[in-house]
Amino acid sequence: MPACKDITYVLDKLSWMRAERIWPNGQRYTWTDAFGVVLLVSLYAELGKLRFLDEAEWVVSDVDRVLGRPRGIRIGEAPDRDGQYFHYLAMWLYALSVLGRYVPAYQRKGVELVHQIHPAFVVPGRGVVWKMKEDLSAPYPGFGFGALDAFDGYVSYRCLDEDALAREIADMRMLIGATAESISKPSATSTM
Repeated sequence: MPACKDITYVLDKLSWMRAERIWPNGQRYTWTDAFGVVLLVSLYAELGKLRFLDEAEWVVSDVDRVLGRPRGIRIGEAPDRDGQYFHYLAMWLYALSVLGRYVPAYQRKGVELVHQIHPAFVVPGRGVVWKMKEDLSAPYPGFGFGALDAFDGYVSYRCLDEDALAREIADMRMLIGATAESISKPSATSTM
């Protein structure tokens, strides 16, 4: 049996993480919580036990409570986890889309989050800012554009709602196209 189908192993590890207060009852961290929500929804899909779906919804609610900001979601609960990373938000949006397969309100929640963050992170024709200040007022000092962030956004946005996010998806597609074009052009200094 493939490891991804070894439910007993997964449940044992999840139980151990709970007992050690690692997750989901430890400090909030957007990246980890996104993967955890996907895990819980996957367990619900595999086992049909509503408690996993309920727990996924609890994690989303707790992330909103602890990390939620008027615009976006903070990186993590620890003091050194300030600001917002686009690729963390993209993973969180994917998690909301997975949960939204069973509870459509989470797809709408994801669409609303895209509408909050997209204008702050995306610089048309240039790229996606890798890290923003916590209030999304400006790029975080010392950080530039993310190399794959447009790809992350494109996939996550499409998973949420292609119609409601058509403009934002088009923005990401344009940035991906510009990236691919710049990679495919040989530089003036390259030799053959």
